[in-house]
Amino acid sequence: MIKGKSMSLENQASTSDFSTGLAILLVAQLLSAWMGAYVEDTYAMYKASWMENLFYSHALSLPLFLPFSQTLRAQYAKLAATPPLQSQYSPLSFKEHPLLDTKLVPAALADTLGNAVDNLPQGILFLLVNAVTQLACISGVNLLSSKSSAVTVTIILNIRKLVSFIFSTILFGHQLSVKMIIGSALVFGSGALYGYETSWRLPAQQRKERDAINSSTANGSRREKR
Repeated sequence: MIKGKSMSLENQASTSDFSTGLAILLVAQLLSAWMGAYVEDTYAMYKASWMENLFYSHALSLPLFLPFSQTLRAQYAKLAATPPLQSQYSPLSFKEHPLLDTKLVPAALADTLGNAVDNLPQGILFLLVNAVTQLACISGVNLLSSKSSAVTVTIILNIRKLVSFIFSTILFGHQLSVKMIIGSALVFGSGALYGYETSWRLPAQQRKERDAINSSTANGSRREKR
């Protein structure tokens, strides 16, 4: 059995490369936090819908891909040139799948769908699956940002990235170094402390303050009646 490589900071990358990568991550994190605060202010000011924000943030960014149109076409051609799904994974035709039984689906439609899936290049399928999962992810982020503070969204996204990183290390058989384990513990611990403060301690403190105010108001009303 082939074991994965140990994922450690002590690799062949030079110190300058590591510093450059760390600086890029830091700038990206700061920009992400600023964008979260900006979106929060936008929702508070204009009462915009999260779907509206999702549409405009993607539609307005499409022209930025025009300079890379040649590269995108070349990459799509490579995906389209991959082997068909049937020959790659199964000797059976998709038309034989129970979902396309003629009792459930008209014969003509079943034949059309079966031929389309059988001849679909696996690269295109992976692209479609990636697009659907990305849509689900970014929709969830926009929905969360419309209902939570920017700090909450940023912390949740950081934890999500860490969970994805841990899953990738397990999936590909890598090993985490001690420094990465400590960093992971710090991220999870920080998220847990923030959740404790915002979801339990602060609400409990606010409830006590409201109860004290209500109690003092009630006592004052009784004294006035007397």
